[in-house]
Amino acid sequence: MKFNTGKSVEFLLARGSLPILFWLKKDILDVPVDREVKNLRKFAARVRILEAQKPDGSWWDKRSDTPVDWERTLYRMDTLRNLFRLYDFGCSLKDEGIEKAVNFLFCLQSKEGDFRGTVRNEHTPTFHALVLEILCRYGLDKDRRVQKGFQWILTNRQRDGGWALFSPCHSADKSGSSSRPGRTPRGQPFKPPKSQPFSHHVTGMMLRAFAESPTWRDSEEARQAGEILLGCFFQDEVYKDRTYPSDWEKICYPFWNTDILGSLDALSKIGFSAEEQMIQKGLSWLIKRQNSHGFWECGNKKATLEDHLWVTLTVLRVLKRFGLFKA
Repeated sequence: MKFNTGKSVEFLLARGSLPILFWLKKDILDVPVDREVKNLRKFAARVRILEAQKPDGSWWDKRSDTPVDWERTLYRMDTLRNLFRLYDFGCSLKDEGIEKAVNFLFCLQSKEGDFRGTVRNEHTPTFHALVLEILCRYGLDKDRRVQKGFQWILTNRQRDGGWALFSPCHSADKSGSSSRPGRTPRGQPFKPPKSQPFSHHVTGMMLRAFAESPTWRDSEEARQAGEILLGCFFQDEVYKDRTYPSDWEKICYPFWNTDILGSLDALSKIGFSAEEQMIQKGLSWLIKRQNSHGFWECGNKKATLEDHLWVTLTVLRVLKRFGLFKA
C-alpha cells in the first residue's frame, strides 16, 4: 500500500488551522506542542463556543419552526457536538465549561444506565454511544456512571452479537424486510426483540465507544464487536430504510455515522492488525481516495476545506496506528 506521506503533511502544515497543527504535531509528527497548547486557549472558535454556553452547561439556539419536544432533542445534540468540537480545540476537564457540559450529560442518564437523546423516554443507543465516546475522551472512563453506561450496552446486545435500532418503524426480520411490532406499555421505551438482526450502523457506533475506553478496548466484547463489523464492510444495512453501501464510502469527521474511516479508526485502537483481510480491503480503498493534492475529501455535500483537513488528519492517525505511516 503506497500513499504520499510527505504531501499530506505538507498540505496540513500549509493550510491547517491551529487545532489541526496541534494534533498533527502531537499525534503524527511527535514533536512538542507547548506553544500550540498555550495559543489554543485563545483560539477564537473555542472562545465563542464557551461564551455561548447556557448556565446549565448545555448549548442551544431557539428554533421558531420546531416543536418544543423536538427542539429539546436538538439542543441535546448541539451540546454533544460542541463537546466534540471543544475536545478537538484542545479543551479538557480542567476547563470550567467542559465540567458543566459533562454534568449536563450525566443528567440525561436514566436509572437503567443509558443516556437518552430525546425527551420522550425512548432509548437512543446511537446518542448513548456518542456520549460514552466523548466522556471517555475527556478521561472519565473510570467514572461509575460511565461504566454503568457500558453495562447497559452489554445488557442490550442482540442474540447475533451486535446492536439494533431501537425504533418500532425500523424493526426487521432475518430477511431484512421491515415489520412493525406491537405497542409497548404506556410510558415504557421500545426495545427490539433480541432475535432482531443487528444494525451495522449502530454496532459501529458502539464499537467506537469501546475503542475510546481504556477499560473496554482490550475486552473480548470489543473484539467480538469488531469482528462483526468487519464482516459488514461495504455491505448493505439489514434495515433497508437506513443506510446503503455508499454510506461506507462517505467518510467524515467527526464520526456521526458508521463509515470506513470511523470503523478503521476504532479497529486500530482496539488492536486489529493491518494484515487482516478485511482491514486490508478497507485500507486499500482509503489510500486510493487520496487526491493529487495529497489530502482526503470529506463526504458531506457542504464540506469545507476545514472538513477536508480534519478527515486527512484522521486518515493519517489511522495509518500510523496500523504501522503504515512513517514521519
